[in-house]
Amino acid sequence: MKKVFLFVAAVSMSIAASATDLWTGSKLVKWGESLQIAASSFAVAQPGQKIVLHFSDAQDGGSTLEYKVMNTHFDHLAGSREALKLYNSGTVEQFLTQAAVDSLKLYGLELIGDPFTATKVELLDGKELKEGISVWTGFFWADEWSTLELYYNGYAGVDFSKIEAIRFYSEAASGAYVLNFMEAWGDGGKIADHNAMTDGEGYKELALTDELRTRVANAGHWMIQFNKEGLAPFNVTDIVLVPQSGGTTAIDNTESEIKATKIIRNGQVLILRDGRTFNALGVEIR
Repeated sequence: MKKVFLFVAAVSMSIAASATDLWTGSKLVKWGESLQIAASSFAVAQPGQKIVLHFSDAQDGGSTLEYKVMNTHFDHLAGSREALKLYNSGTVEQFLTQAAVDSLKLYGLELIGDPFTATKVELLDGKELKEGISVWTGFFWADEWSTLELYYNGYAGVDFSKIEAIRFYSEAASGAYVLNFMEAWGDGGKIADHNAMTDGEGYKELALTDELRTRVANAGHWMIQFNKEGLAPFNVTDIVLVPQSGGTTAIDNTESEIKATKIIRNGQVLILRDGRTFNALGVEIR
């Protein structure tokens, strides 16, 4: 796995008050016929903002939606959900992490899935991100054995040797609920559960050992399962990596206090620092 250089951050990135129509029209989206939005449309995008898709004509049983970026491998957008379903008509929100913003500015966005009709895509104000490195942010309704499934792109390239813990934030009334952190269903698929975590203010925290660092970094996807137990159903809001104190980390949710120069080379945004070159995801270019 590639190591990344994370710029140490000091100041929270502010969310500019803005609303941008990224696309309007009527487009049948299905496998083999996607909706693509150019990278230039995301020039002003910031972490914490959200992409809002307006849709109709989704299947009664649920149409699958996937957010991708238009790089060589059409990777899934960092922080996007696996097994995301659309029903009938309405809107769906995708909140942006720092890694998502960086890849959208480089490559643009592709929406694809089972048949539905897209009518509008907006970039709107969202929320302020938690301190640390956001793997996912949004709102996920936790009731009885509800499972949030995330593509590996949300944590791909992170140097987990620099990560101290993972925090699972929610709006639960207390910590008296079940949380299973998994990479697969069935025997051996569980990475850890709530019994291995400590409760903080609005979150459960899993401290990482070297063994856990290797396992979570190499997992093909993350599955975070909740059971409300005796509590009322609640929203899960963030999954955040906590950097080791005093160390450099992977790309944070904040602006860098280290001076670096951004350049564009062959259509890609690159960062020059101390004679070394990094891409927008923090991976060193050699």
